[in-house]
Amino acid sequence: MLTFCRRFLHDRKGGVAIALALAMVPLLGAAGAAIDYGRSIDMRTKMQKVADIAALKAAQGNEPFETRRRSALALLESEMHELVGLNYQPIIVPIMEDDREVAVGVTISTAVPTTLMRLVGITTVDVAVESRAENGRNERFDVAFVLDTTGSMAGSRLDTLKRVTADLIDDFAARRGEADQVRVSVIPFGQYVNVGLGNRTQPWLDVPADHRTPVTRTCRMVQEVVGRQCQRVLRPAQPARPRTCYDDGRAYQCGSAAQPARWVNQCTNIRGPNMVEQCRNRGGAWVRWNGCVGSRAHPDDTRDSNYGVRIPGLMNVGCGSPILEPTNNLPAAKSHIMSLTTNGETYIPAGLLWGWRAVSPHAPIAARGSEAGSRVRRYIVLVTDGQNTRSPTYPAHTGSDTARANAIMRTTCRNLAADTETDATLFTIAFEVSDTSVKEILEECSTLTGGAFYDAANGSALREAMQEIGGQIGVLRLTQ
Repeated sequence: MLTFCRRFLHDRKGGVAIALALAMVPLLGAAGAAIDYGRSIDMRTKMQKVADIAALKAAQGNEPFETRRRSALALLESEMHELVGLNYQPIIVPIMEDDREVAVGVTISTAVPTTLMRLVGITTVDVAVESRAENGRNERFDVAFVLDTTGSMAGSRLDTLKRVTADLIDDFAARRGEADQVRVSVIPFGQYVNVGLGNRTQPWLDVPADHRTPVTRTCRMVQEVVGRQCQRVLRPAQPARPRTCYDDGRAYQCGSAAQPARWVNQCTNIRGPNMVEQCRNRGGAWVRWNGCVGSRAHPDDTRDSNYGVRIPGLMNVGCGSPILEPTNNLPAAKSHIMSLTTNGETYIPAGLLWGWRAVSPHAPIAARGSEAGSRVRRYIVLVTDGQNTRSPTYPAHTGSDTARANAIMRTTCRNLAADTETDATLFTIAFEVSDTSVKEILEECSTLTGGAFYDAANGSALREAMQEIGGQIGVLRLTQ
Protein backbone atom coordinates (compact mmCIF):
# COMPACT_ATOMS: atom_id res chain seq x y z
CA MET A 1 0.00 0.00 0.00
CA LEU A 2 2.83 2.37 0.88
CA THR A 3 4.52 1.66 -2.48
CA PHE A 4 1.22 2.32 -4.36
CA CYS A 5 0.76 5.65 -2.60
CA ARG A 6 4.27 6.76 -3.49
CA ARG A 7 3.72 5.80 -7.14
CA PHE A 8 0.39 7.69 -7.31
CA LEU A 9 1.89 10.88 -5.88
CA HIS A 10 4.70 10.90 -8.44
CA ASP A 11 2.55 9.97 -11.51
CA ARG A 12 2.09 12.97 -14.03
CA LYS A 13 0.31 11.21 -16.92
CA GLY A 14 -3.11 12.97 -16.51
CA GLY A 15 -1.79 16.45 -15.60
CA VAL A 16 -1.42 17.62 -19.18
CA ALA A 17 -5.00 16.74 -20.02
CA ILE A 18 -6.32 18.57 -16.98
CA ALA A 19 -4.19 21.62 -17.67
CA LEU A 20 -5.25 21.62 -21.32
CA ALA A 21 -8.89 21.31 -20.36
CA LEU A 22 -8.56 24.29 -18.02
CA ALA A 23 -6.73 26.34 -20.68
CA MET A 24 -9.27 25.59 -23.43
CA VAL A 25 -11.84 27.95 -21.94
CA PRO A 26 -9.80 31.18 -22.42
CA LEU A 27 -8.31 29.89 -25.67
CA LEU A 28 -11.72 29.24 -27.22
CA GLY A 29 -12.96 32.60 -25.86
CA ALA A 30 -10.07 34.42 -27.50
CA ALA A 31 -10.54 32.60 -30.80
CA GLY A 32 -14.29 33.19 -30.68
CA ALA A 33 -13.73 36.87 -29.95
CA ALA A 34 -11.50 37.20 -33.01
CA ILE A 35 -13.98 35.41 -35.27
CA ASP A 36 -17.08 37.14 -33.93
CA TYR A 37 -15.37 40.54 -33.86
CA GLY A 38 -14.43 40.07 -37.51
CA ARG A 39 -18.05 39.23 -38.34
CA SER A 40 -19.25 42.34 -36.55
CA ILE A 41 -16.73 44.52 -38.43
CA ASP A 42 -17.92 43.06 -41.73
CA MET A 43 -21.54 43.70 -40.72
CA ARG A 44 -20.70 47.28 -39.72
CA THR A 45 -19.16 47.92 -43.16
CA LYS A 46 -22.23 46.61 -44.95
CA MET A 47 -24.61 48.52 -42.68
CA GLN A 48 -22.67 51.75 -43.23
CA LYS A 49 -23.14 51.39 -46.97
CA VAL A 50 -26.88 50.91 -46.47
CA ALA A 51 -27.07 53.92 -44.13
CA ASP A 52 -25.27 56.10 -46.70
CA ILE A 53 -27.65 55.03 -49.47
CA ALA A 54 -30.69 55.69 -47.29
CA ALA A 55 -29.39 59.12 -46.20
CA LEU A 56 -28.87 60.24 -49.80
CA LYS A 57 -32.31 58.93 -50.74
CA ALA A 58 -34.01 60.80 -47.92
CA ALA A 59 -32.14 64.04 -48.64
CA GLN A 60 -33.02 64.31 -52.33
CA GLY A 61 -36.22 65.39 -54.01
CA ASN A 62 -38.94 68.00 -53.43
CA GLU A 63 -41.47 65.94 -51.50
CA PRO A 64 -42.32 66.51 -47.82
CA PHE A 65 -39.81 64.89 -45.46
CA GLU A 66 -42.20 62.15 -44.35
CA THR A 67 -42.66 61.04 -47.96
CA ARG A 68 -38.91 60.96 -48.49
CA ARG A 69 -38.40 59.18 -45.16
CA ARG A 70 -40.78 56.38 -46.15
CA SER A 71 -39.06 56.00 -49.51
CA ALA A 72 -35.62 55.85 -47.87
CA LEU A 73 -36.88 53.40 -45.24
CA ALA A 74 -38.20 51.07 -47.94
CA LEU A 75 -34.82 51.17 -49.68
CA LEU A 76 -33.03 50.57 -46.38
CA GLU A 77 -35.20 47.55 -45.53
CA SER A 78 -34.60 46.09 -48.98
CA GLU A 79 -30.83 46.40 -48.61
CA MET A 80 -30.77 45.08 -45.04
CA HIS A 81 -32.83 42.06 -46.04
CA GLU A 82 -30.10 41.09 -48.48
CA LEU A 83 -27.55 40.95 -45.64
CA VAL A 84 -28.55 38.56 -42.89
CA GLY A 85 -32.12 39.36 -42.02
CA LEU A 86 -31.18 40.59 -38.53
CA ASN A 87 -33.46 42.45 -36.20
CA TYR A 88 -32.37 46.06 -36.46
CA GLN A 89 -33.54 49.53 -35.48
CA PRO A 90 -33.42 52.23 -38.21
CA ILE A 91 -33.87 55.93 -37.44
CA ILE A 92 -34.20 58.56 -40.19
CA VAL A 93 -34.54 62.17 -39.03
CA PRO A 94 -34.24 65.65 -40.58
CA ILE A 95 -31.46 67.89 -39.31
CA MET A 96 -32.73 71.44 -38.96
CA GLU A 97 -31.00 74.80 -38.86
CA ASP A 98 -32.91 78.08 -38.52
CA ASP A 99 -36.16 76.12 -39.01
CA ARG A 100 -34.87 74.82 -42.35
CA GLU A 101 -33.90 71.27 -43.25
CA VAL A 102 -30.21 71.23 -44.13
CA ALA A 103 -29.44 67.50 -43.92
CA VAL A 104 -30.79 64.07 -43.10
CA GLY A 105 -29.39 61.74 -40.44
CA VAL A 106 -29.68 57.94 -40.53
CA THR A 107 -28.84 55.56 -37.68
CA ILE A 108 -28.99 51.76 -37.86
CA SER A 109 -28.35 49.57 -34.82
CA THR A 110 -28.47 45.81 -34.42
CA ALA A 111 -27.09 42.91 -32.35
CA VAL A 112 -24.95 40.40 -34.27
CA PRO A 113 -25.26 36.83 -32.85
CA THR A 114 -21.98 35.28 -31.74
CA THR A 115 -20.70 31.74 -32.34
CA LEU A 116 -17.74 30.69 -30.19
CA MET A 117 -18.14 33.60 -27.77
CA ARG A 118 -21.30 31.94 -26.56
CA LEU A 119 -19.00 29.55 -24.65
CA VAL A 120 -18.06 32.41 -22.34
CA GLY A 121 -21.63 33.70 -22.04
CA ILE A 122 -21.56 36.44 -24.72
CA THR A 123 -24.43 35.81 -27.16
CA THR A 124 -24.46 39.05 -29.22
CA VAL A 125 -22.22 41.97 -30.27
CA ASP A 126 -23.89 45.38 -30.60
CA VAL A 127 -23.25 47.20 -33.90
CA ALA A 128 -24.43 50.73 -34.77
CA VAL A 129 -23.67 53.04 -37.71
CA GLU A 130 -24.55 56.66 -38.54
CA SER A 131 -24.73 58.61 -41.78
CA ARG A 132 -25.56 62.20 -42.66
CA ALA A 133 -26.35 63.61 -46.10
CA GLU A 134 -26.41 67.37 -46.65
CA ASN A 135 -28.71 68.84 -49.30
CA GLY A 136 -26.29 71.48 -50.54
CA ARG A 137 -27.51 74.39 -48.41
CA ASN A 138 -24.09 76.05 -48.53
CA GLU A 139 -23.43 75.38 -52.21
CA ARG A 140 -23.98 78.14 -54.78
CA PHE A 141 -25.63 77.19 -58.03
CA ASP A 142 -27.17 78.80 -61.11
CA VAL A 143 -29.98 77.12 -63.02
CA ALA A 144 -31.28 78.05 -66.48
CA PHE A 145 -34.72 76.64 -67.29
CA VAL A 146 -34.95 76.34 -71.08
CA LEU A 147 -38.65 75.78 -71.72
CA ASP A 148 -40.43 74.92 -74.96
CA THR A 149 -43.28 77.41 -75.44
CA THR A 150 -44.15 76.55 -79.04
CA GLY A 151 -47.69 76.29 -80.37
CA SER A 152 -47.89 72.56 -79.70
CA MET A 153 -47.40 73.24 -75.97
CA ALA A 154 -50.63 75.26 -75.76
CA GLY A 155 -53.18 74.22 -73.16
CA SER A 156 -52.59 71.50 -70.58
CA ARG A 157 -49.01 70.82 -71.59
CA LEU A 158 -47.80 74.33 -70.86
CA ASP A 159 -49.91 74.49 -67.70
CA THR A 160 -48.29 71.30 -66.42
CA LEU A 161 -44.80 72.47 -67.35
CA LYS A 162 -45.31 75.77 -65.55
CA ARG A 163 -46.60 74.10 -62.38
CA VAL A 164 -43.82 71.51 -62.03
CA THR A 165 -41.10 74.09 -62.76
CA ALA A 166 -42.59 76.53 -60.26
CA ASP A 167 -42.72 73.74 -57.66
CA LEU A 168 -39.01 73.09 -58.15
CA ILE A 169 -38.26 76.77 -57.64
CA ASP A 170 -40.31 76.64 -54.42
CA ASP A 171 -38.10 73.77 -53.30
CA PHE A 172 -34.98 75.82 -54.04
CA ALA A 173 -36.42 78.66 -51.96
CA ALA A 174 -37.17 76.32 -49.04
CA ARG A 175 -33.70 74.79 -49.05
CA ARG A 176 -31.43 77.75 -49.71
CA GLY A 177 -29.43 79.43 -46.98
CA GLU A 178 -28.15 82.84 -48.08
CA ALA A 179 -30.35 84.84 -50.44
CA ASP A 180 -27.78 84.68 -53.24
CA GLN A 181 -27.11 80.96 -52.94
CA VAL A 182 -29.44 80.15 -55.85
CA ARG A 183 -29.92 82.09 -59.06
CA VAL A 184 -32.49 81.16 -61.66
CA SER A 185 -32.93 82.24 -65.29
CA VAL A 186 -35.81 81.40 -67.62
CA ILE A 187 -35.33 80.92 -71.37
CA PRO A 188 -38.64 80.39 -73.23
CA PHE A 189 -38.04 79.34 -76.81
CA GLY A 190 -39.93 78.54 -79.97
CA GLN A 191 -38.85 79.46 -83.46
CA TYR A 192 -36.91 82.32 -81.85
CA VAL A 193 -35.86 83.60 -78.44
CA ASN A 194 -37.03 86.96 -77.08
CA VAL A 195 -34.13 88.62 -75.23
CA GLY A 196 -36.26 91.55 -74.05
CA LEU A 197 -36.46 95.13 -75.23
CA GLY A 198 -34.18 96.26 -72.40
CA ASN A 199 -31.18 94.66 -74.11
CA ARG A 200 -31.57 96.71 -77.30
CA THR A 201 -28.43 98.82 -76.80
CA GLN A 202 -26.15 96.00 -75.67
CA PRO A 203 -22.85 95.85 -77.60
CA TRP A 204 -23.37 92.17 -78.45
CA LEU A 205 -26.68 92.86 -80.21
CA ASP A 206 -27.29 94.33 -83.66
CA VAL A 207 -30.74 95.93 -83.87
CA PRO A 208 -31.73 98.75 -86.25
CA ALA A 209 -33.82 101.62 -84.94
CA ASP A 210 -37.58 101.31 -85.27
CA HIS A 211 -38.68 103.20 -88.36
CA ARG A 212 -41.44 103.69 -90.91
CA THR A 213 -41.08 102.57 -94.49
CA PRO A 214 -41.03 105.39 -97.08
CA VAL A 215 -44.39 106.55 -98.39
CA THR A 216 -44.88 106.44 -102.14
CA ARG A 217 -47.88 108.04 -103.87
CA THR A 218 -49.05 106.75 -107.25
CA CYS A 219 -51.85 108.29 -109.35
CA ARG A 220 -53.65 107.30 -112.51
CA MET A 221 -56.63 108.51 -114.56
CA VAL A 222 -59.76 106.34 -114.43
CA GLN A 223 -63.37 106.69 -115.43
CA GLU A 224 -65.47 108.25 -112.72
CA VAL A 225 -67.97 106.09 -110.80
CA VAL A 226 -71.45 107.60 -111.03
CA GLY A 227 -73.44 104.81 -109.33
CA ARG A 228 -73.84 101.13 -108.55
CA GLN A 229 -76.20 98.54 -109.99
CA CYS A 230 -77.13 95.60 -107.77
CA GLN A 231 -79.24 92.52 -108.22
CA ARG A 232 -80.16 89.44 -106.19
CA VAL A 233 -78.51 86.24 -107.42
CA LEU A 234 -78.59 82.70 -106.13
CA ARG A 235 -75.16 81.47 -105.10
CA PRO A 236 -75.03 77.67 -105.39
CA ALA A 237 -74.12 75.43 -102.48
CA GLN A 238 -70.41 74.93 -101.86
CA PRO A 239 -69.03 71.63 -100.53
CA ALA A 240 -66.59 71.54 -97.63
CA ARG A 241 -62.96 71.79 -98.61
CA PRO A 242 -61.05 70.17 -95.73
CA ARG A 243 -57.27 70.09 -95.73
CA THR A 244 -54.49 69.27 -93.30
CA CYS A 245 -52.66 72.15 -91.64
CA TYR A 246 -49.67 72.02 -89.31
CA ASP A 247 -48.89 73.87 -86.10
CA ASP A 248 -45.37 73.29 -84.80
CA GLY A 249 -45.22 70.02 -86.70
CA ARG A 250 -48.55 68.72 -85.40
CA ALA A 251 -51.30 68.05 -87.93
CA TYR A 252 -54.84 69.35 -87.53
CA GLN A 253 -57.85 69.68 -89.83
CA CYS A 254 -58.51 73.06 -91.38
CA GLY A 255 -60.06 74.46 -94.59
CA SER A 256 -63.48 75.85 -95.44
CA ALA A 257 -66.76 74.46 -94.17
CA ALA A 258 -69.69 73.53 -96.43
CA GLN A 259 -71.93 76.42 -97.45
CA PRO A 260 -75.65 76.03 -98.41
CA ALA A 261 -77.16 77.70 -101.46
CA ARG A 262 -78.20 81.29 -100.66
CA TRP A 263 -79.31 84.58 -102.21
CA VAL A 264 -76.77 87.40 -102.20
CA ASN A 265 -76.50 90.95 -103.54
CA GLN A 266 -74.18 91.25 -106.52
CA CYS A 267 -73.19 94.81 -107.43
CA THR A 268 -71.18 96.45 -110.23
CA ASN A 269 -69.97 100.03 -110.62
CA ILE A 270 -71.60 102.33 -113.16
CA ARG A 271 -68.95 104.55 -114.75
CA GLY A 272 -69.51 107.88 -116.44
CA PRO A 273 -67.79 109.41 -119.49
CA ASN A 274 -65.44 111.70 -117.52
CA MET A 275 -61.92 110.78 -116.44
CA VAL A 276 -60.78 111.49 -112.88
CA GLU A 277 -57.46 111.12 -111.09
CA GLN A 278 -57.25 108.20 -108.62
CA CYS A 279 -54.28 108.26 -106.20
CA ARG A 280 -53.01 105.69 -103.68
CA ASN A 281 -50.38 105.94 -100.92
CA ARG A 282 -48.18 102.90 -100.34
CA GLY A 283 -45.71 102.26 -97.53
CA GLY A 284 -45.46 104.20 -94.31
CA ALA A 285 -45.83 101.08 -92.11
CA TRP A 286 -43.84 100.78 -88.90
CA VAL A 287 -40.86 98.41 -88.72
CA ARG A 288 -40.35 97.56 -85.07
CA TRP A 289 -38.18 95.28 -82.95
CA ASN A 290 -40.14 93.09 -80.53
CA GLY A 291 -37.14 91.57 -78.74
CA CYS A 292 -36.66 88.63 -81.13
CA VAL A 293 -33.18 87.50 -82.12
CA GLY A 294 -31.99 85.18 -84.85
CA SER A 295 -28.75 83.30 -85.48
CA ARG A 296 -25.28 84.46 -86.37
CA ALA A 297 -23.69 82.78 -89.38
CA HIS A 298 -22.40 79.27 -88.88
CA PRO A 299 -20.38 78.22 -86.87
CA ASP A 300 -21.02 81.16 -84.52
CA ASP A 301 -24.60 79.90 -84.17
CA THR A 302 -23.25 76.90 -82.23
CA ARG A 303 -20.92 78.53 -79.70
CA ASP A 304 -20.83 81.02 -76.85
CA SER A 305 -17.95 83.16 -78.04
CA ASN A 306 -16.74 85.65 -80.68
CA TYR A 307 -19.25 88.37 -79.85
CA GLY A 308 -17.37 90.76 -82.07
CA VAL A 309 -19.84 89.20 -84.47
CA ARG A 310 -23.03 90.56 -83.00
CA ILE A 311 -26.31 88.70 -82.55
CA PRO A 312 -28.90 89.87 -85.11
CA GLY A 313 -32.18 91.34 -83.95
CA LEU A 314 -35.14 90.51 -86.20
CA MET A 315 -37.57 93.27 -87.14
CA ASN A 316 -41.35 92.78 -87.29
CA VAL A 317 -41.08 89.24 -85.90
CA GLY A 318 -43.09 87.82 -83.00
CA CYS A 319 -41.42 85.42 -80.57
CA GLY A 320 -43.44 84.97 -77.40
CA SER A 321 -42.42 85.66 -73.80
CA PRO A 322 -39.04 87.31 -73.05
CA ILE A 323 -36.23 85.63 -71.17
CA LEU A 324 -35.59 86.26 -67.49
CA GLU A 325 -31.91 86.87 -66.81
CA PRO A 326 -30.28 85.27 -63.71
CA THR A 327 -31.90 86.44 -60.50
CA ASN A 328 -31.93 85.42 -56.84
CA ASN A 329 -35.50 86.72 -56.58
CA LEU A 330 -37.07 83.27 -56.74
CA PRO A 331 -40.69 84.47 -56.32
CA ALA A 332 -40.16 86.73 -59.35
CA ALA A 333 -38.75 83.80 -61.31
CA LYS A 334 -41.77 81.71 -60.39
CA SER A 335 -44.15 84.51 -61.48
CA HIS A 336 -42.30 84.84 -64.76
CA ILE A 337 -42.73 81.13 -65.45
CA MET A 338 -46.42 81.20 -64.61
CA SER A 339 -46.93 84.05 -67.12
CA LEU A 340 -45.42 82.22 -70.11
CA THR A 341 -47.48 81.94 -73.30
CA THR A 342 -47.06 79.88 -76.46
CA ASN A 343 -45.83 81.11 -79.84
CA GLY A 344 -44.45 79.71 -83.08
CA GLU A 345 -42.65 76.62 -84.30
CA THR A 346 -39.74 74.65 -82.80
CA TYR A 347 -36.04 75.41 -83.16
CA ILE A 348 -34.36 73.82 -80.12
CA PRO A 349 -30.77 75.01 -80.83
CA ALA A 350 -31.84 78.61 -80.19
CA GLY A 351 -33.15 77.78 -76.72
CA LEU A 352 -30.14 75.59 -75.89
CA LEU A 353 -27.63 78.26 -76.92
CA TRP A 354 -29.35 80.95 -74.85
CA GLY A 355 -29.55 78.59 -71.88
CA TRP A 356 -25.79 78.16 -72.20
CA ARG A 357 -25.36 81.93 -72.37
CA ALA A 358 -27.49 82.35 -69.24
CA VAL A 359 -25.10 80.31 -67.07
CA SER A 360 -21.73 81.23 -68.60
CA PRO A 361 -19.62 83.78 -66.68
CA HIS A 362 -19.20 86.19 -69.60
CA ALA A 363 -21.18 88.16 -72.19
CA PRO A 364 -23.79 88.38 -73.45
CA ILE A 365 -25.58 87.80 -70.12
CA ALA A 366 -22.47 87.41 -67.89
CA ALA A 367 -23.58 85.18 -65.02
CA ARG A 368 -21.58 85.30 -61.81
CA GLY A 369 -18.18 83.65 -61.62
CA SER A 370 -16.75 81.29 -59.05
CA GLU A 371 -14.63 82.66 -56.23
CA ALA A 372 -11.82 81.09 -54.26
CA GLY A 373 -13.35 78.51 -51.94
CA SER A 374 -16.86 79.17 -53.27
CA ARG A 375 -17.57 77.36 -56.49
CA VAL A 376 -20.66 78.13 -58.57
CA ARG A 377 -22.27 75.02 -60.01
CA ARG A 378 -24.13 75.60 -63.27
CA TYR A 379 -27.09 73.66 -64.61
CA ILE A 380 -29.33 73.83 -67.69
CA VAL A 381 -32.74 72.13 -67.61
CA LEU A 382 -34.21 71.85 -71.12
CA VAL A 383 -37.78 70.66 -71.70
CA THR A 384 -39.32 70.17 -75.16
CA ASP A 385 -42.35 68.39 -76.58
CA GLY A 386 -41.16 67.67 -80.10
CA GLN A 387 -38.63 67.71 -82.89
CA ASN A 388 -37.16 70.66 -84.75
CA THR A 389 -39.70 71.92 -87.27
CA ARG A 390 -37.63 74.97 -88.27
CA SER A 391 -34.04 75.43 -89.41
CA PRO A 392 -31.86 78.52 -89.86
CA THR A 393 -31.93 80.66 -92.99
CA TYR A 394 -29.58 83.20 -91.33
CA PRO A 395 -30.39 85.32 -89.57
CA ALA A 396 -33.98 84.05 -89.54
CA HIS A 397 -35.21 80.53 -88.75
CA THR A 398 -37.70 80.06 -91.56
CA GLY A 399 -36.34 76.86 -93.10
CA SER A 400 -37.85 73.40 -92.64
CA ASP A 401 -34.72 71.24 -92.84
CA THR A 402 -35.03 69.11 -89.70
CA ALA A 403 -31.79 67.22 -90.40
CA ARG A 404 -29.91 70.54 -90.62
CA ALA A 405 -31.41 71.74 -87.33
CA ASN A 406 -30.53 68.43 -85.63
CA ALA A 407 -26.92 68.67 -86.84
CA ILE A 408 -26.63 72.21 -85.43
CA MET A 409 -28.09 71.01 -82.14
CA ARG A 410 -25.51 68.21 -81.87
CA THR A 411 -22.66 70.61 -82.60
CA THR A 412 -23.94 73.07 -80.00
CA CYS A 413 -24.06 70.26 -77.43
CA ARG A 414 -20.48 69.25 -78.16
CA ASN A 415 -19.32 72.85 -77.83
CA LEU A 416 -21.20 73.22 -74.54
CA ALA A 417 -19.54 70.08 -73.18
CA ALA A 418 -16.11 71.41 -74.22
CA ASP A 419 -16.63 74.73 -72.36
CA THR A 420 -14.62 73.95 -69.22
CA GLU A 421 -14.87 77.53 -67.97
CA THR A 422 -18.66 77.36 -67.69
CA ASP A 423 -18.65 73.63 -66.83
CA ALA A 424 -22.44 73.39 -67.12
CA THR A 425 -24.44 70.20 -66.61
CA LEU A 426 -27.35 69.72 -68.99
CA PHE A 427 -30.52 67.87 -68.02
CA THR A 428 -33.02 67.23 -70.83
CA ILE A 429 -36.66 66.12 -70.72
CA ALA A 430 -38.68 64.89 -73.69
CA PHE A 431 -42.27 65.69 -72.69
CA GLU A 432 -44.84 63.55 -74.53
CA VAL A 433 -42.46 63.15 -77.47
CA SER A 434 -42.98 60.33 -79.97
CA ASP A 435 -40.12 61.16 -82.34
CA THR A 436 -37.16 58.91 -81.50
CA SER A 437 -34.54 61.00 -83.29
CA VAL A 438 -34.95 64.04 -81.07
CA LYS A 439 -34.92 61.85 -77.96
CA GLU A 440 -31.64 60.33 -79.07
CA ILE A 441 -30.14 63.79 -79.52
CA LEU A 442 -31.39 64.96 -76.13
CA GLU A 443 -29.90 61.91 -74.42
CA GLU A 444 -26.62 62.37 -76.27
CA CYS A 445 -26.42 66.03 -75.23
CA SER A 446 -27.06 65.27 -71.56
CA THR A 447 -24.51 62.45 -71.52
CA LEU A 448 -21.81 64.71 -72.97
CA THR A 449 -22.11 67.12 -70.01
CA GLY A 450 -22.58 64.53 -67.26
CA GLY A 451 -26.29 65.23 -66.95
CA ALA A 452 -29.28 62.96 -67.51
CA PHE A 453 -32.09 62.48 -70.02
CA TYR A 454 -35.70 61.81 -69.02
CA ASP A 455 -38.45 60.50 -71.29
CA ALA A 456 -41.63 61.88 -69.69
CA ALA A 457 -44.67 60.29 -71.32
CA ASN A 458 -47.17 62.34 -69.28
CA GLY A 459 -47.52 65.05 -66.66
CA SER A 460 -46.80 62.72 -63.73
CA ALA A 461 -43.57 61.54 -65.35
CA LEU A 462 -42.60 65.17 -66.00
CA ARG A 463 -43.07 65.97 -62.31
CA GLU A 464 -40.99 62.95 -61.29
CA ALA A 465 -38.24 63.99 -63.69
CA MET A 466 -38.16 67.53 -62.32
CA GLN A 467 -38.03 66.22 -58.76
CA GLU A 468 -35.16 63.91 -59.63
CA ILE A 469 -33.29 66.77 -61.28
CA GLY A 470 -33.94 68.97 -58.25
CA GLY A 471 -32.35 66.34 -56.02
CA GLN A 472 -29.25 66.23 -58.20
CA ILE A 473 -29.00 70.01 -58.42
CA GLY A 474 -29.24 70.15 -54.62
CA VAL A 475 -25.64 68.87 -54.47
CA LEU A 476 -26.34 66.01 -52.09
CA ARG A 477 -23.25 64.77 -50.27
CA LEU A 478 -22.35 62.57 -47.35
CA THR A 479 -20.70 64.38 -44.45
CA GLN A 480 -20.71 61.60 -41.84
